[in-house]
Amino acid sequence: MGLYTDSGLVKHARGALKLKTKYMWGGILRPITADSLSSLKSIYSCLNGTGYTPQRWSELSALAGRGYYGCDCVGLVKSYYWSGRAEGGIGSPKYGAAGYPDVNAGGMYAAARVKGAIGALPETPGLILYCKSRPHIGIYAGGGEVIECTYSSRGDGVVSTQLGDFGWEYWFECPYIAYGSGLTKPAAVRRCTLAYPAAVREKPSVNAGRIGRYTAGSTVTVVSGSETVDSVSGYTYIRIAAGREMWIVKSALAVS
Repeated sequence: MGLYTDSGLVKHARGALKLKTKYMWGGILRPITADSLSSLKSIYSCLNGTGYTPQRWSELSALAGRGYYGCDCVGLVKSYYWSGRAEGGIGSPKYGAAGYPDVNAGGMYAAARVKGAIGALPETPGLILYCKSRPHIGIYAGGGEVIECTYSSRGDGVVSTQLGDFGWEYWFECPYIAYGSGLTKPAAVRRCTLAYPAAVREKPSVNAGRIGRYTAGSTVTVVSGSETVDSVSGYTYIRIAAGREMWIVKSALAVS
């Protein structure tokens, strides 16, 4: 059995971005076919909270046999370490073993032995991000990027988003794969509060277009190592982990 790792999970998720995907409850990144839809419908059809309405079934059914892959949020992670080939493919030796049963998103978080609050997210690509209040998980790809399978305003299927695009609450190491040395690394993306009001710029320069403003006491997610000095003003700017390129003056951070 091969070794399933944090870097391998990110590589797998990036590969999924290249596929034609649709969010499908209970899906694990397998081709959408009439048989796969029939199997899932017997379990999920019109259950409260699944969103499998007649309209959604119709949309997915129209994609059967057309090269689309169906997946849900936890299914994207499972599709890496669980081969699913005729229920007998080679997968992670931990998956399905005693003490490591099949789980949903919340169960995966509960089973994780290494975890923490999102404000202390280590810069470790391959960590799993989790929102408990609105049950959902995604894969942290590093540098503020998240790869997730979602059915929301962020997309329908496997998409690349930014850390600040969704209300992630926790991070954890997936219990079914291996993580580097197992040591906590310095956080490269962290939450900070502002000591005073700061303009949000589209580029790290006082001459760049101003696109917003944060008030004193606001909390922002910043990317460590993104500091750059404006040659005109001499101010040091730092990038905010958001859906687009956004910068603020570093000195405004109460916690630098």
